[in-house]
Amino acid sequence: MILLSGQQQAAVLHQGHAVVTACPGSGKTRVLMHRVIRGLAELTTSKHRVVAMTFTNRATDEIQSRLDKLGIEHDQLWAGTIHAFALEWILRPYAPYIPRLRGGFSVADEFFSESVLRELKAEFGKPLHFDVNTARDRDGVTFNHDPDAVAIFERYQERLRSAKLVDYDDILHYAYQILGENREIAATIGSIIQLFCLDEVQDTQDLQFGILSRIFRFSSEPPTLFFVGDTDQCIYESLGAVSKTAVEIANEFGLEALRHLELSGNYRSTQRIIDYYRNFRPNCAKIQSLADHAADAGMVTFHNQTAAKNDLPGTIAGLIRQALRSGVSPCDICVVAPHWWHIRALGRALVQLLSDVDLDAPGLSPLHSQRENFWFKVIRLFLTRPSPQLFRTRTRWANEVVHEMINIYRLSISERLTTGRSLLRIVNSIECEAQDGVEYVEEAFEAFLEEFGVDLDCADALREVQRLFLKKMKSKLDELGDDAPRDIRSFRRMFRHPSGVVINTCHGIKGEEYDTVIAFGLLRGYVPNWEIIIHGDQATADDRASKLLYVICSRAKRRLHLIAESGRFTQNGSEYETTPLLGSIDFEYDAVT
Repeated sequence: MILLSGQQQAAVLHQGHAVVTACPGSGKTRVLMHRVIRGLAELTTSKHRVVAMTFTNRATDEIQSRLDKLGIEHDQLWAGTIHAFALEWILRPYAPYIPRLRGGFSVADEFFSESVLRELKAEFGKPLHFDVNTARDRDGVTFNHDPDAVAIFERYQERLRSAKLVDYDDILHYAYQILGENREIAATIGSIIQLFCLDEVQDTQDLQFGILSRIFRFSSEPPTLFFVGDTDQCIYESLGAVSKTAVEIANEFGLEALRHLELSGNYRSTQRIIDYYRNFRPNCAKIQSLADHAADAGMVTFHNQTAAKNDLPGTIAGLIRQALRSGVSPCDICVVAPHWWHIRALGRALVQLLSDVDLDAPGLSPLHSQRENFWFKVIRLFLTRPSPQLFRTRTRWANEVVHEMINIYRLSISERLTTGRSLLRIVNSIECEAQDGVEYVEEAFEAFLEEFGVDLDCADALREVQRLFLKKMKSKLDELGDDAPRDIRSFRRMFRHPSGVVINTCHGIKGEEYDTVIAFGLLRGYVPNWEIIIHGDQATADDRASKLLYVICSRAKRRLHLIAESGRFTQNGSEYETTPLLGSIDFEYDAVT
C-alpha cells in the first residue's frame, strides 16, 4: 500500500460495495489492480474467484501483465471484457438452453459484422453512416426505428444464423436470457465470484448492467462490488452506454447502501494539458497535476485545416520523428482517430514512411480481431518466445488452451497435458521452419494437432473454428494489400506489447496514457458522428463531442497534437469542417512546424 495515495488507499481498503469516481490520470488502474490483489489474498477456498471486468482487451492485458511483473499468483483471477465473461461463463457452458446455439456456434468478429452490414446497406441503397443498431434491450427489442434499419438487421441476423455465428450483441442478449430463465445458473456463478471489479462503469450498457445484476440478485451470497469510472469520460452512449449515479447503481443491484469514493489528483499530465482539456468539460471538478512534470510547458499544437488529408501520413510521421528525437520511447507515442477506417489507411502509409520504427497497430494485424478464437490462443504461444519475463503470461495463456480443449471442445487428451505448464513445454519444443507468416501459422497448427493426437475429422466444431480463423486471417491480409506484414518476424511483433508506436481508435485507447498523443480526423461528422448530428439535437451533439475530445486529450502526458485536416468530403461533395467545439477553444497553442 506504500505506493498508494490516501484516496487510493481508502478505496482499496474499503470494506463492502463501492463505486469510485476517478478523474483522468488519478491512478484508476493502480487502484483496481490493488483491489484485485487484496481480493485474491482474501479468498478462503480454491473454488472461489475474483473477476476483473475491463472495457478493452488491452486493459485486461495491462492488468495481468502488471500482476505478472509483481509476481502475484492470479490463477483464481478471471479478467476480461463483459463480452468475454458472458461467452466463457454463460454462453459456452449453457448453450443448450438456447435453441439457436445447440448445434454449436462461433463468434463473428467486428470486421465480419462490419463487412456484412456494409454489403446490406449498399443493397438497400443506404450510405455507410446509415445507423443499424445490432444491440437489444432487456426485452430483446432492437433500438432500430427506421423500417430499412429493421430489415437490414433481420437480414444481418439471417447471415449470422446461416453461418452458425453470433455477434457480440448476441452474446449479451442470450446471456441475459439464460440467466433470467434459469436462476440457478446465475446463483451458481454468483457463488463462485467473491469480488467483482468493473472498470469504466460509465460505459456499461443497460443490458450489461442487467446481466451483472441478475447474477448478484439471484445469489444467496452475492459478490462484493467494486466499480470505477468517470461520467465525463462516457463515450459509448451511441452504443447504449448508461452512465448511472451511485444511487442508480445501488438501485440496480438492490442495495441499501453503496459507498461513493473519489480519486481527484492527476499523476499523468502537465497542468497546461489538464487546463486545456478541461475546456471541453468546464463543469467537471478542478484537476490538479501531481505529476513530476506538472510545471513543464510541454507542447500543444492544433492543425486547424492546415494539414491536407493527402499529406497526413507525412505530417504525422514528422511528429512521430520529432518525439523520438526528443527521447520519447516508441511505445509512449499514440496516433488516434475516431474510426477504424481512418486508422487502417494511415497505418498502411506509416509502415512505408517509418520502416525503421515498430508500429503497434491492431488495424494492420491479420490476427488480433480474433482474440476469442481458440486458434488465436494457440498461435500466440508459438509466436511468443520463451523468456523468464513472459513465463507467467505464457503459462496463463496455455492454461486457457487446456481449459478450452477439455471443457469446450471435449477433447480426450493425455493426462500429461492437463496443465498449462505441460502444454507449454511441448509447444516450446516444436520448431516450425516457415518464414512466411501464413505458412508458419498453418505449419504450427499441423504440428500442434499431431503432437496432441487431435483428429479434426472427429472434432467438427474445432475444425470449423480453425477454418474460419485461417479464412479471416488470409482475407485480412488481402484487404490490407501489399503493405500487409506477411513475414514471420512481423507476425511475432504483433504479440510484443508494448512494442511500438500505437495506432488505434479513440475508443481503443480508453484508460491508456502516452507521453505523446497525435489525434486526427477531428471533424464535424466524425466528432461527433453524423448519426448524432442528423437525428439528435445540438446539445446532445455538443455533449458527445466534448466527452470524446476530453478523453482523447487527457491521454497525453507532455505532448498533444490535434489535427483537423482539410480535403475530406461528404458523399454530397461538401468539405468536412473542424468540429465546432474544438474550433471554438481560445488557447495559446504552440507553433505548428
